Amino acid sequence: MTQPALALEGIRVVDCSRVLAGPYCGMLLSDLGADVIKVEDTGSGDESRTWPPHKDGESAAYLVINRNKRDIALDLKQPEGVEALKRLVAGADVLIENFRTGTMESFGLGYDTLSALNPGLVYCSISAFGRTGPRKDAAGYEALMQAFSGIMSITGEPGGPPVRCGISFLDLTTGIFSAFGIVSALHHRTRTGLGQRVDASLLETAVGLLNYHAEGFLLTGAVPQALGSSHPSVVPYRNFRCKDGQWVFIAAANDRLWQRLAPALGLAALTEDQRFKSNPERVKHRKDLEAALEAAIATHDREPLLAVLEKAGVPATPVNTVDQVMKDAQTAARSMIERARHPRLGDIPVIGTPVKFSRMRAGVRSAAPLHGQHTDEVLAEHGYDPAAIAALREKKVVR
Repeated sequence: MTQPALALEGIRVVDCSRVLAGPYCGMLLSDLGADVIKVEDTGSGDESRTWPPHKDGESAAYLVINRNKRDIALDLKQPEGVEALKRLVAGADVLIENFRTGTMESFGLGYDTLSALNPGLVYCSISAFGRTGPRKDAAGYEALMQAFSGIMSITGEPGGPPVRCGISFLDLTTGIFSAFGIVSALHHRTRTGLGQRVDASLLETAVGLLNYHAEGFLLTGAVPQALGSSHPSVVPYRNFRCKDGQWVFIAAANDRLWQRLAPALGLAALTEDQRFKSNPERVKHRKDLEAALEAAIATHDREPLLAVLEKAGVPATPVNTVDQVMKDAQTAARSMIERARHPRLGDIPVIGTPVKFSRMRAGVRSAAPLHGQHTDEVLAEHGYDPAAIAALREKKVVR
């Protein structure tokens, strides 16, 4: 049966980015049908290829964020490599890059140059601090930006050291915002015929994600503090340790749920305590309430406790390990583990697309490419004959 067309079929993306934020942006576009041509250097290629863990020499990080793409290896420090990229861009809809500010311009591939060549081009630049402002030239990585943005200061246990979040959420979310910006710019182009620059940064992602924490400071001057797994505005809403040493997260996120939780734990009297009557009061008296809950929960093993809470209608969940959630039936039911055939590894699992459509089947169609796997194919599509490609390879312009 023929699959329904995907939203971005017919859109060609030249993905000059590497590591995480840019490639994840390109991955999302490719999942929705775009023809994404990944451009790597002719040396070691994308840094993520070196990130453990590896399976038979192939990096898990590289495999998951570069699926559905074709790969060409170009040396952009040589004029012939620059010319080849310009040929690709001339027929493309989108270019993604996450070099340090000024690098693409030093190659002769800045926005002004390429938009003059292709006025319909959507040119997405991803950086640490954005393309303007006093810090625009500074480099930045995920953990550095978690620290700089203040996010690290509110992550971890109260009184403990600042803690890096266990996932690279700033890189990945910047990739999401960039993809959102690109499809918005493409929609704008259908109205105007003109492309534009999309300027995304890890800092702006971080400030955007600080959201109510930052807004609370702006309105009241209150500086958010680290609360471990607790919520600054809702109590009780955190992890608790059970008698058997396992952890459970309980989300009594409003007064109605609190009225259910307390009796289920044998603490019905607390619902009449004026300190805990409303959520603002519970937040104010957080320490006293959580101490009572910790003591009560410490008398229960996790599974029996979860059964009690479910019967009472209180949202709660075991604190799973990664292997547990990957084996969970719901993860499988939502097609979050797909399969692809890799040229070296054969059939492999690949994390699926985290959004579903009623009229499209976005997802994994092909495994991440080998370094330079499609160089000849892509160059041939852009007017290079076999002799010209061989000459470029001889000069190490391509791989």
